[in-house]
Amino acid sequence: MTVYVDNLRNYGWVVHGEVTPSCHMFTDAIDLTELHAIAAQIGMRREWFQNKTVAPHYDLKPDFRVAAIRAGALAVDRRSAALIWRARRALVQAADDSEQTS
Repeated sequence: MTVYVDNLRNYGWVVHGEVTPSCHMFTDAIDLTELHAIAAQIGMRREWFQNKTVAPHYDLKPDFRVAAIRAGALAVDRRSAALIWRARRALVQAADDSEQTS
């Protein structure tokens, strides 16, 4: 399993009166253990986790992005992130299909 961070973008976050870019930290695996471990290691709170069906993730400000990369996350561009999310969605669907046929 790998944990990834995509590029910083302006999603409209305003922190202390300043527009702050953010990114996503996510994984390509069904098991989210390593994602949560890196999040905890860099000081993210579990309640900040967004358990989205397509792409469960944490939103990161620039300082957390740097910390995530130092902790082992791989930086990817938005196109790569979309491909990773698509592949993960297929894994989740295959696992769901397998459970339904067993």
